Amino acid sequence: MQKRKNVRILYAIVIITALLIIIEGVFFFQKSGTSANKKINAQEEELKKLSDQDYSGSESCRSCHRQQYDDWQNSFHDLAMAEADAESVKGEFNTTFTSQGVTNKFYRKNDKFYVNTEGPDGGYHDYEVVYTFGAAPLQQYLVKFPNGRLQCLRTAWNTQKNKWFDLYPDYKIDPDEWLHWSGGALNWNTMCSDCHSTNVQKNFNEEKGSFNTTFSLINVSCEACHGPGKKHVEIVSSPAFDSSGYNPGEHLYLTSALTSHDQIDQCARCHSRRAQFTEAYNHQGVFMDHYVPEVLRDNLYYPDGQIQDEVYEYGSFLQSKMYQKNVKCSDCHNPHSLKLKAAGNNLCGQCHARNVYDSPKHHFHSMNTESAQCINCHMPGRYYMGNDFRRDHSFRVPRPDLSVKYDTRNACNQCHTDKSTEWAAKAVVRWYGTDRKFHFSEVLALGSTRSEEAVAPLISLSNDITQPAIARATAVWYLDQII
Repeated sequence: MQKRKNVRILYAIVIITALLIIIEGVFFFQKSGTSANKKINAQEEELKKLSDQDYSGSESCRSCHRQQYDDWQNSFHDLAMAEADAESVKGEFNTTFTSQGVTNKFYRKNDKFYVNTEGPDGGYHDYEVVYTFGAAPLQQYLVKFPNGRLQCLRTAWNTQKNKWFDLYPDYKIDPDEWLHWSGGALNWNTMCSDCHSTNVQKNFNEEKGSFNTTFSLINVSCEACHGPGKKHVEIVSSPAFDSSGYNPGEHLYLTSALTSHDQIDQCARCHSRRAQFTEAYNHQGVFMDHYVPEVLRDNLYYPDGQIQDEVYEYGSFLQSKMYQKNVKCSDCHNPHSLKLKAAGNNLCGQCHARNVYDSPKHHFHSMNTESAQCINCHMPGRYYMGNDFRRDHSFRVPRPDLSVKYDTRNACNQCHTDKSTEWAAKAVVRWYGTDRKFHFSEVLALGSTRSEEAVAPLISLSNDITQPAIARATAVWYLDQII
């Protein structure tokens, strides 16, 4: 009885802690300076006024921002979506591809692109491909359906190996399932459009179950990140324009003057696993005025917070020391070309002393090998969408000892596949000793067991303001399931 009483007391503490976290405005990250509850109505009114005429198009940026424009052109953002034509389509439309008993026949007719494949009724039909989606390492294709829907084909083109492949090669999917290419999982309107085009308005009619989805610009243009540019162009094009007193942030978003956390907040809308609760994104307010990001819950992340399902970069980066030390996306990535700013260990060497870390005394591997690359130990990755390799942005120290206890992944055994996790854990102890600095991953991994012994550490983590807010929020999420 006394034990149960203590548990109830702990539960009360947890609830108070959760409320304090929310009140402090750090449910996932630092204070934003904008309150969501006073913005929603204003956002909806602003969206009603927003029209295509507010957008000037990327070409209007070129004359003043030539380098940025040239970097952006043919980037993954530029090629995020395009009308299907001989220039944009990379796949071979003169062949067949069969997977899980479904045969796809790709062909061209009158300069248009078609596929004959299994439809929602289980029968085979001809579908016209109207848009391409993405450019590399894979390209998907969009088909028009009734009621304003666009659907992504389950079969995609591998641009590295120049062949068709199945996004779900291990699953037989019936036409009436959500995962079928004609169903909800591959519906462009709800699942894809918000991040592949500019000024997307989904325009879903609940009564009719139909969409009238629109966009101002088909791809991720300059204005997808910086907001409607017409007013800015008019001001700087005026003969009376005086640049000395002009602040671009008065009319544009995601400018170079942003703090690190503000920049990450704006990139997060497309680089996170999240749910959207506003009808459309209009650049007003902050990320969580429009979206609810996922916590580091298991089945999406490994129990220690490493990437598992397709969670993109935001949730990982918020866990990192980089984020806590005000490193931002554009410190490593050119924000327009999306390419890395330096090659190999030179990228990390921008901040970390190479004579200390780029040495066998630190990584215990031969120099100038894949094993000596910082990213292969501190940013292990996974393949998504069949062939798209993405790296974990939590920049963590390899912990094979947690793999032994909780079956999590570790960078050591991703390379040394012929060795056990126990072998890797012993190697780390041999190199670095037994002492480990506290890391929240140990608490989250224990929390994933949903055992009573995890309650006290989870409460402690949720109260520790020195720890990443997303980890603290995850601790509260686990506590709710244990107590």
